[in-house]
Amino acid sequence: MRDQRRVVLLCFAWAAGCGGTAPVRVAAPVAVPEGTVRYIVGGDSRNDAANVLPWAFGEAKARGAEAFFFLGDMELSPGYDDRFVKALGALDPVQFYPALGNHEVMVFGFLPIGHDRAEHNFRARFLEKSRTPIKSSIPGKVVYSVDLPGGMHFIALDNVSQAGFGDDQLVWLAADLENARHSAAVKHIVAGMHKPLARNGVTTHSMDGDGAQAVADSDAALAVLASAHTELILASHVHEFANFTQSGIASYITGGLGAPLTASGPDHAFHHFLQLDVTDQGIGVVVVRFPGKPSLEGDSADDDPTPG
Repeated sequence: MRDQRRVVLLCFAWAAGCGGTAPVRVAAPVAVPEGTVRYIVGGDSRNDAANVLPWAFGEAKARGAEAFFFLGDMELSPGYDDRFVKALGALDPVQFYPALGNHEVMVFGFLPIGHDRAEHNFRARFLEKSRTPIKSSIPGKVVYSVDLPGGMHFIALDNVSQAGFGDDQLVWLAADLENARHSAAVKHIVAGMHKPLARNGVTTHSMDGDGAQAVADSDAALAVLASAHTELILASHVHEFANFTQSGIASYITGGLGAPLTASGPDHAFHHFLQLDVTDQGIGVVVVRFPGKPSLEGDSADDDPTPG
C-alpha cells in the first residue's frame, strides 16, 4: 500500500517557457490533515531554466491544495504570457489567484511600453475564468479580494501599475478590510502583492525603490492591514526566501518559482514555494524546497538586467 501511495506523478515542462522538455518528477500525494485547508503560494517564474514552476504546479495538486496564489512575474515580458496560460492546464482543478508583477506590464520588467494594453491582456488571460473566478475591483489595475475555504480572506494588491498603490486602491483596501473584519465567515486575512512593502529591514528591492510617494503608500497600507489584524503579508519580486515581521504581521518574501536566484546565501537563495495550512486556530507556513539544480543570476542568456 505504501508503494502504491508513492506512485510518482509526472508534470512535463513546456520547451519554450520552462527551459526544456524533460519530465519533472513531483512527490507522491501528501494528505491534508483533518480540519485543515491547504494553499500554495510563490512568485517569479520568468526565465525558469530549472523547471521549478511545473514542479510546483504538480506539488500543489499532489498536496491537495485548494488554490495557488501567484505573486507575479510569470514570464520575461508580457508577450510571452500565453505560454504561462498553457502551463496552467497542469494545475487544474486547483484554483489560481494571481497578483500583477512588473514583468506582466513592462517589457523585460523595466521598459514601460504599453502598460494599459498589457494590463488589459493580463486580465483577459487570467481573470474571470473557471480557475480564477474573480475580476479586478479597480479599472486599470489588478486588485481584488476573495473569500475561500477555511475562513481565508485573500487580498491581491497592485504595486506595479504605478509608484505605490494610489489613493483609489488605498480607499478600496480600507473598505475591503472593514467588511472582512465584520464578516462572521472570515477567520484569517492574508494580503499578497508583487513588491515587498517599504522599510521591511530585509531588502530595499521593494517599494522603497519607487520613490517617496510609494513609501508613503506602503506605510498607509501597512497601517490599515495591521489595524485589521491581518495574519500574513506575502510578496515576491526578490528571487529568494525571507521571513520577517512588519507592524506585528508575519511577512514573507517568496520569489523562488524559477527566476534566477539572487546570490544572497544558502539560507535565502533557493527555489521553493510556501505551503499554507489553515485551521481555525491559525495559519501554519511550511517552506517547500525545490529538489533540483538551482538557476542562478547570469545562468540565463536572455535574463534582463534587473533582479526583480
